[in-house]
Amino acid sequence: MPKKEQGAIKTVSPTPWRIFLTLAKINSLTLGGGYVIVPVIGNSFKKKGWITEEEFYRIFSRAQVFPGPVALSTSFLCSYRIAGVAGAVASVFGVVLPPFLALILVGGFISLYGDNELFKRFLGGAGAVVPGLVGSMLWRSARKRTWTIRTTTEVIALAVLLVVFPSAAFFILIGGIIALYLGRLVWKS
Repeated sequence: MPKKEQGAIKTVSPTPWRIFLTLAKINSLTLGGGYVIVPVIGNSFKKKGWITEEEFYRIFSRAQVFPGPVALSTSFLCSYRIAGVAGAVASVFGVVLPPFLALILVGGFISLYGDNELFKRFLGGAGAVVPGLVGSMLWRSARKRTWTIRTTTEVIALAVLLVVFPSAAFFILIGGIIALYLGRLVWKS
């Protein structure tokens, strides 16, 4: 049984079935992409006492280097950490199955009600929530970092370049990562 932490609710241990149900519920009810779902997964796992916030964000930072959806990678790595291989397999089904079924259902609704004004307003309202959730995730990740004038300047410069030249985002990110890495090597020597 995990130790009770400040703000965490002590619950039963994480089994593959409980992990599947938790992630299936999150992925069934949360609208948006991976960066919207990830903080919900972190909060849920933390409230259940399965993982600490610090450990979750450490795993989240590692999950971003994996190819594919960040919500899948994050939940996979967290579940592997708390319940082993069986938990990791359960997490994949918990993350993938609900959106798959939802796509089938939503496709049917769109074909039937796509011209309905109320339906269009619902989708517009759901989309308006996404920037706030992404901002929350960025804020939580950013406040855990040690910020210097140099890292702040680098992040702001990269963000400005991405806003000014969105069509070249891939090349800016790759170039920025290489430049930052090489800059750190030169700075240390």
